[in-house]
Formats: sequence, C-alpha cells, structure tokens
Amino acid sequence: MRDHPTLRRRTLLAALAGAAAVPVVAGPARAALPKVYLDPGHGGTDPGAVGNGLQEKALTLDIALQLRSILLASWNVDIRMSRTTDITRSLAYRTDDANAWGADVFVSVHINSGGGTGFESYRYPTADAATVNLHNAVHPRVVAGMRSVGSITDRGLKTANFHVLRETNMPAILTENLFIDTLADANLLKRADLITATARGHAQGIAAYLGLGGTNPPAFSTTVDNATAGRFTASTNWGTSTYSAQRYGADYRFANPTPVSDAAWFKVDIPAAGNYQIEVRHPADPGYSSSAPHVVVTASGNQTVNVDQRSGGGVWRSLGTFPLAAGDRNLVAVSRWTNATGYVVADAVRVTRR
Repeated sequence: MRDHPTLRRRTLLAALAGAAAVPVVAGPARAALPKVYLDPGHGGTDPGAVGNGLQEKALTLDIALQLRSILLASWNVDIRMSRTTDITRSLAYRTDDANAWGADVFVSVHINSGGGTGFESYRYPTADAATVNLHNAVHPRVVAGMRSVGSITDRGLKTANFHVLRETNMPAILTENLFIDTLADANLLKRADLITATARGHAQGIAAYLGLGGTNPPAFSTTVDNATAGRFTASTNWGTSTYSAQRYGADYRFANPTPVSDAAWFKVDIPAAGNYQIEVRHPADPGYSSSAPHVVVTASGNQTVNVDQRSGGGVWRSLGTFPLAAGDRNLVAVSRWTNATGYVVADAVRVTRR
C-alpha cells in the first residue's frame, strides 16, 4: 500500500523542462548511463499490507531485486535502490535519495489491499509528458507479464497525490501489484513465476521508456567468491585458508570429507530462465579431494558433478551447461559427502548465460 496524500507536488526544476517533450515512449538522450531508481515499498518496522500469510514488504523487495537483476543483465543502466534488505526507510529518505542521486526514472513497487483484485498503477495528477510516457510504457507490460501466469484484472492507469510521486524531481510512477488480502491474488503472489513475470514487465516498460530497445537478455555473467557478502554460506566446520597462491580473491574455504550433509553454498541471482554455464575455481594440491561433489540446482532438479581438486587449480573449470530457473537462491554447493580423502575446497563460482 502507498502513503496518504498530503501536500502539493513541488515545481519541477527548469532543467527538466526539455524532458517534458519526450515523444511517445522514449526518454531524452543521455551521454551517461540512464539512472533508474527502484523503491521497494515499506520495510523494516513497516510491514505494509499483510494477508494470507504474506507481507507486502517482503514481496516488494523480491520484485524489486529481480527487477534490478533483469535490468542489469539486459541493458546498460545504472541502478540505485531505496533498500536492498529488510530495513526501515522513510518516505522522505526515498525521494531525497533519488533526487540527490539525479535519477532519470523513479519506480515505486507496492502490493495492494482493501479487498479488490488486479493490477493498477499511479502517477502524479499534474505530471509532465515524460511521466505520462513512463506510465504508459510500464503499465501494459506489467499486465502482460502477469497475464502470462494467470488471469489478472487491469484496474487501469490512475493518478494520486502520493509523497513519492509528488516529491521526486524526475518521472515517477507507483505500481500496485495485486491484492494481498484477496485469496486468488495472494495465491498468485505466492508463485515464483508470477513474481518474476511482474519484475520482467516492469523492466521491459522502463527499458522501452528509456529507448533501450529489445526484451531478450544478452550475455549475462556473474562471479561469486567465498567472501562475497551475503552470497556464500558454510558451517563452522569449513576453515579459511590463504595457503595457496592459486586461490581466487583473498582466501578460500576447506573442510574434511565426511558422510554428512554439510555443504558450502554459493548464492546466485539468475535474471531470467535459460541455459547457463557453471564454472568453478579452486586452488589445487595433492592433499585436496580427488572427487569433490559440486551440486547444481537446475530447473529440472539437482545435478552433481565431481571435481578432482588435486590438479587444474587457479583456472575456471566448467561443470557444464544447465537449464536454470530465474530467481535469487543457493545455486551451487560444494559438498563434504564423499568417500575420497583430502580436503574439499570451496573458492569461487562463475555463472554465464548461453
């Protein structure tokens, strides 16, 4: 849900007057990368709307994080978010931060409540032509994305005096993505494919407005190191070492083999379903495992590839190409469950779209 209307929108800066003449959908030409500000509604001590076992703040963050991933994987844009975790942000923080950063576009993501059904979106009542163009670009693409998953009511393009629409100095819209307190809508919001389709619709609309063209993601590649914040997890049974110069980054992790489920996990945000090559990197040593199990969570189930870590160190080694679903999750594990002797090593993983 959004904020309640209060004050009149501030007059836009004179420098934005040229943007008001943007034709149809495309935004103004820019020398630098377009700056897209994403605002997941609510967060922290403010859960937003709740219903049917769901919280608005969690859903908006999920959509916005996937939206960011799709934009970065598909187009050359610069992105800033009001929050990337479950923290509290005031309405003033969100608009002040976007204004100070000099965003070209502001998109606030929300979930509705009040017993209705479907998707609706908002702009400020006296918004300029650029904002109207952004609104017209995003709204139908989100509806189309949602309808690829289920039956969705289009509640239309609307106007409102919301803080984030009034106090931003750039084209700004707010989307209300289904009703959390309506069972049919909530059941859709519980589906991962609906969340991804919603994020993709937002991304395609933003790209269309900015004149970036295309909707199919180009090559995507990301690397997750054992030291990447929030991307690697392992129990205290996994030690940390800087022994080998073949390591990727500052250090690597190691553990004794044992017949128990105690894997080290690399978390990867996959922007869109497709085929991806999985590569691993590790130092090599005669005292390391001759058969270290690497588990890949594919769209069709887990697949295990054993790697001889006694040789081939310091370079990327392919585990193969796998069909992966979109989403942010633990994707590749290095397991301790092996009969081979020697340390099992977890260092870094690289994922590339094919």
